[in-house]
Amino acid sequence: MRSPNKTGCIVKLKGNRRRPYVLYSPYFYDSVSQKYKRSALGYYSTLEEAKMYKIAYFSNNIDLLKNSNNTTSLIFEEVYKLWLKSKDVRKSTMKNYTTNFNRSSILHKMPIDTINGLFLQNIINKANLTKGSLRNLKSFWANIWDFALLNDLCNKKNYPKLLKLPSIERGNKTSIRERIFTDEELEILWNNLYKDKRKIVDIVLILCYTGLRIGELLNIKVKDIDLKEKTINITNSKTVNGLRTIPIHDKLLPLISNRMYKGNEYLFTTLDNKHYKYDSFDNHFRILCKDLKLKYHTLHDTRHTFATLLVNAEVNKEVIIKMIGHKRYKTTLDIYVHKNYDDMKRAINQI
Repeated sequence: MRSPNKTGCIVKLKGNRRRPYVLYSPYFYDSVSQKYKRSALGYYSTLEEAKMYKIAYFSNNIDLLKNSNNTTSLIFEEVYKLWLKSKDVRKSTMKNYTTNFNRSSILHKMPIDTINGLFLQNIINKANLTKGSLRNLKSFWANIWDFALLNDLCNKKNYPKLLKLPSIERGNKTSIRERIFTDEELEILWNNLYKDKRKIVDIVLILCYTGLRIGELLNIKVKDIDLKEKTINITNSKTVNGLRTIPIHDKLLPLISNRMYKGNEYLFTTLDNKHYKYDSFDNHFRILCKDLKLKYHTLHDTRHTFATLLVNAEVNKEVIIKMIGHKRYKTTLDIYVHKNYDDMKRAINQI
């Protein structure tokens, strides 16, 4: 397909070259030589890389990109290695970094100073990953850009922090799997309470029996808990309806009270009493599911589990949406409630 006018062209050079693909500018008139000329804007290892660069170049201001053969700028791979040397990480964290680095293969040989927001956003938009994985990748990039900016390895903004996650999840793990924790899986969690390495089984159970969003839960402070009234006051939520007071299940009272008396500001902390961040907890949660041999789950599945438990218990729909923090019951029913074949068999015999 022919390129639109004034967007240059990509040409593959002959010979055995490390970067055989060249991106040329549109032809322009040189008043000195009185001839039409074009300039080489950059050289690339693959055609895909050249095409991505072309999109970025002609969709933004020209000063957002520099030629990829500019040796004054370290390539992404080199910055990653320097960043990694500056950190003392655990084996599980290193595995997470390696996964995200491999997912960033198109960036490896690109000078970090030539990578702009549009380029990164295109990668995010086209990636066949779940939202959790994309959020993790975005955070990984943001950490590398923070390091690069701090050490004058690039002179641009931290573009990863400005990226938007797609509204529709492209990863195939959500639509083809059973989202809720089964009764058997919940029993496994109860049987392993305080036995796991990072001591987070109690947090997962609290998520399953409160329906809290992970962001809401991690921002709960000890002062938000009222054990006498058995309530949690949610003061930090992504929606207005998410600001609510919810009851505490009797089975959760000992779990929550045990967390309260550690003397921390936030209720949920790491083993070294630091405030849990989303990325760390998400990583620990995935490891826990593997260790306990549970099927694939995301943190948001705990919310689906809670909604389904409420509907199965025939709780009033107005009560359900208040506890979930939704505005409409239809949202809860259409998205969060999951009925299996056994549920349907029981239902048919009730008529």
